[in-house]
Amino acid sequence: MAGIGFELQRVLRKGGIGSFFKVVLAGSIVVAGPWILTILGIFFIGRYAEVAVGVYRNFFTGAIVYCYAFSLIIFGGTHYIFTRYVADLIYMDRNNEAGSALLSFSLLVTFLAVIIGIIAVRWVDLPEGGNNYIYKVSFILLFVFVNLIWLLMIFISLIKQFMAIFILYLVGMVISFLGVRFFGYLYKTGGALLGYAVGQGFIVISLFVLVSFHYRPHGIEFKDLFRYVLKYKFLLFTGVLYYWGMWADKIVFKVAFGKVVPGSFFQIFDYYDIPVYIANLTIIPGMIYYIIVTEIIFYIKLKEFLKGLHENTYDTIQKKKYDMIKSIRYGLREQAIFQGMFTIVIWLLAKGISVEFFGGHFAVGVFRVVLIGVFFHFMLLTLIIYLFYLEYYIYAFISSLVFFGVNFGFSLVIVFNRSLPMLGYSYLLGGFLASVTALGFLLYSVRYVERDLYARQIS
Repeated sequence: MAGIGFELQRVLRKGGIGSFFKVVLAGSIVVAGPWILTILGIFFIGRYAEVAVGVYRNFFTGAIVYCYAFSLIIFGGTHYIFTRYVADLIYMDRNNEAGSALLSFSLLVTFLAVIIGIIAVRWVDLPEGGNNYIYKVSFILLFVFVNLIWLLMIFISLIKQFMAIFILYLVGMVISFLGVRFFGYLYKTGGALLGYAVGQGFIVISLFVLVSFHYRPHGIEFKDLFRYVLKYKFLLFTGVLYYWGMWADKIVFKVAFGKVVPGSFFQIFDYYDIPVYIANLTIIPGMIYYIIVTEIIFYIKLKEFLKGLHENTYDTIQKKKYDMIKSIRYGLREQAIFQGMFTIVIWLLAKGISVEFFGGHFAVGVFRVVLIGVFFHFMLLTLIIYLFYLEYYIYAFISSLVFFGVNFGFSLVIVFNRSLPMLGYSYLLGGFLASVTALGFLLYSVRYVERDLYARQIS
């Protein structure tokens, strides 16, 4: 990600409001493209194309939300392994093999996503008049496209054509919106989902073409990828538990308090879901700040330290190590202040957001609790990335385990007590305790990082 930051910093140094907006738009797509696309797409479709969706709107929104959620719950951990594998290939200047890795993993994910999608739609039967067959096919296509978009997001940081990528996303979102209106009027709810899937398919095909220009695949190869799964198993487990922790409370509350959409396995719980989706958008400014400022400062100090391990005296190595530690502490402090200020502002504006965008039908109290939870979630993500840089995968795994365990466990307690006023507190507590755990591991282990690096080389 540091490469993205350097590129965006270069754009920002040109000055002018145009450069600023270019960085903001590009950064937003890099850190949260699919998430933004989903929320904005549902919002605009619900407001301006509701008639096209038909009378079975919950089937439409349910399919989109569940496709995105379970794409991460099922495949999220493998993204971490895939990222590490591709990063190593790029570092060794084996670009064609990186392209082959993308093609190979995409074929594997497509195959598995189709199988999972076929199984899932067996439990979905759209009522008469919604075009059930088209709906089921569209559901499977959408699930495949969403999974492929997550993979292609990994390569966005490599090709650095941020405005081109932003335009492709924008065009894809427009196609989804128009597709919902056009196919929705023709084929009702099934057609609306087909139209949305067509826009996502455009994004997938466009990004594949863009990536292939830079990383042209020369075949299909799985052997090394499977070897990485065994070698970096804690990296895989970290990704699995991180995404499970991210969705644990949402799934538990949907099952316990949500309304079942007749004819499907979808659970709708807008009282909690909508505040959560909106609150999660507040993580975007902090992530942009992270890739433009925080990560670059740390990356430079880390690079100097690692280079010095083979060239400098012990005293110089220690000095560079403590410079790196200072950059971590500085970055965490500044990151917390920046994201904290943004969180406070949105917290104060919560009632206005409820009135202006949701007509007052918005759980302001839940939104404010989740906002604080998002803050700690963001700090946890930052800390995990630091641990990844230093290859302390076991510590990142334990931190993610705490996140999942606390969020899931306390969610069950809330459900058992039927305590709706406590919604969001499990997520907040899980993020807080996991952040404290990750911070403790990071600050302790970084003091002995040179020893651990030598030990890894020997082993």
